[in-house]
Parts: sequence; structure tokens; C-alpha cells
Amino acid sequence: MALALAAGPAYNLRFHVGPLPSTVLEVLLLLAIGLGAHAHWRELPWRNPYTIPAALLLAGAGIDTVFTASDHVKALGIWRAYFLEPMAAGLVIAALARRRERARLLLAGLGCAGLVVAVANLVVDGVALATHSFNQVTPQVAIFQTNNAVALYLEPLAAVALAIALHSEVRRERLAAGAGFGLFALAILLSYSRAGWATLIVLAMVVAVFHRRRWLVLGAALVLVAAAVAGSHQVRHRIAVEFEPDNQNNTLNLRRRLWASTLNLLAHRPLVGGGLNGFRSAVARYRVDGYAENLIYPHNLVLNFWAETGLVGLAGILLALVQGVRTCRRGLAAGPWARSLAIGLLGALAAIVVHGMVDVPYFKNDLAVAFWALLAIQLGSLTLPERG
Repeated sequence: MALALAAGPAYNLRFHVGPLPSTVLEVLLLLAIGLGAHAHWRELPWRNPYTIPAALLLAGAGIDTVFTASDHVKALGIWRAYFLEPMAAGLVIAALARRRERARLLLAGLGCAGLVVAVANLVVDGVALATHSFNQVTPQVAIFQTNNAVALYLEPLAAVALAIALHSEVRRERLAAGAGFGLFALAILLSYSRAGWATLIVLAMVVAVFHRRRWLVLGAALVLVAAAVAGSHQVRHRIAVEFEPDNQNNTLNLRRRLWASTLNLLAHRPLVGGGLNGFRSAVARYRVDGYAENLIYPHNLVLNFWAETGLVGLAGILLALVQGVRTCRRGLAAGPWARSLAIGLLGALAAIVVHGMVDVPYFKNDLAVAFWALLAIQLGSLTLPERG
């Protein structure tokens, strides 16, 4: 399972099995799910805080696949790859994570995937900076197609890494997690994703506020932010754009017509939205004046799930987030390891919500797997004995 988690970026390696699309990540994940379920069948936590949210998401996405989607084959592939398989993986991961050494191995798998993304992009950015070809508006990226995708993938992992670095009682865990966080944070910064920058600040504040020296940690973070802003004209310019509502590069200005078109669609189809994998075609007839983009999602956490999985699926993801916070509250009162993971998951959920206000933090193979894996690892920590 750790190998499957480490292969997160491998979803970019695609092929078809008959009419159904698949990826290298999916193949490894299915093998890991099968082997893990066979070996730990009796330990699988079928009844857990996420059972009902997962069922609602599966049902909502399934309804939109069968009754609403314009392309049933593609929708079925999305339902399988974004919902069924990540949830099944989460069930196995929760069973494995009941032992600390296994939980660390699972986190190492996610960390390795994050390092591949971070290091690959840092190399590309370094070459661009050295050759004076770095583009601050649309930076060069490796593996993924957009700079925002880099930040979206690394933010939840950065939150967990920072939590372990600050809160674990085991020195080797703190050192490894601290190094990982440093690389993740640097890659997010050089992604020049403004939502990524804001999210990095928020997740750092969420994680740091639980530290006994919280004011020192928060103060150091603010000093670093101030230094980055003061030391770079390009950074100041990209941030200043967000305070100019009429600027065409303002994030909210770019999203305003997209969201208005989406709400127009949902006003006419409130129960089921546009169908799974059907937003782009469904929203065409509901476009408002001035919306000329051709995006496949509404780029807002609530609107994404509403448009893709209907009200049933939207209820499922919102309940999953609530249950995540509730399980973290239990973890905060447990031992150091469980507490570290609880704080990390709170930071990860904050990252998903914050960046999710203007982007798509779930609807990709790797993002969906990481989401359910992090929920499951933290859930597993609530039942394991504390050990080094």
C-alpha cells in the first residue's frame, strides 16, 4: 500500500482496458487494496466516522453517473477512480495504520510522492531561474499541467509533515518530516500560486497554534512571509493584483463569471447538477455574458461537488469534513503520535477548504487517494498503542 501511495503522480501514465481508461496508479492501488483486504479482512473498520459520508458520495456520484452523465463510460471511470477505489484504499489503510510503524510507512509513501512532485518542480524552477526564463505568471511545471496543481497536491502533505516536525516526540520523525516540509513549502512558494501561498500560511498557522511555543512559531512564520513579500517585486505585484477587483488577472474576477454560470446551471438542475464528468457540456447553455472559458469544474469546493455529484454527494463531502474535525478532536486528547496526526489532518483539511474556495482540491486521482489516505491514517492512530 505504501508503494501505491508513493505512485500518486503516476496517474499521469494512462492507458485503456477495453473502453475503460486506467492509470499506473490505479493498477498499483487495486493490487494493494486486494492484498491488504485479504491479509487484514477482520481488522477492516467497516463502521467508522466516514462510512455514511462515503456512502453519500458514492450514491450521489453513482446517481449522476447512471441518470445524468452525458458520457456514461467516462463517468463510470471517474466514479471508480475518484470515489470507489480511494475509499476502498482508505478502509485498508485505516486497518494498517493501527500500528505506528505501518502508519509511518504509509506516510512515507505519501511523502515520497510529494518529494517526486516537489523536487521535479524545484529542478525545473531552478533551471528557469538560472537561465532568466522563469515566468512568474505561469511558471514552468513538471509532471502536472499547471502550477496550481503542484500546490494543491503538496499542501495537505505539507500540513501533516509540519505537524509531525513540530509535535512528534520522536527525533528522527521530526527531522524527516521537517526536511519534507521544507521541500514541499519551497515548491509551493515557487509555484507562484497565489492561492497556494495563502493556503500555506493558513495551514502553518493551524498547525502552529497547537504548539506550546505557538507565538514564537507564528512570529517566525510571519517574519518569513514579510521577508518574501518585501524582497521580491514580483511577489508584491502578484499579491497586489488580488486587491484590484477590475484587474483581469484577479482570481475572483476570473472566477466570478464561472461561478455565476454554475449557479445558473444549478438553479435549473439543483438535485443532480451537471452529471459526473459532465459540467463542461452541461454549463454551456447556462453561460452568463462574458464567460468564455472551457473549464471542466467550477473551481469551488461546494460548487465542484454540487455540480458533479448533486446534493447527495455535496452532503457527503461536507459531512466527511465535519467528521474529519470530530475525529481530530479525539486525537488531540490522545498520545503524542495520535495528537501529531490529528493536528496534521486539521491543517490538511484547512488547506483543502481554503484552496478549494477557488480551485479543485479533490477531482484528480492522486488528490482523491491522498484525501482518503490521510483521513484513514489519522483514524487508525486512534486505536493504536503509543510506541516509538
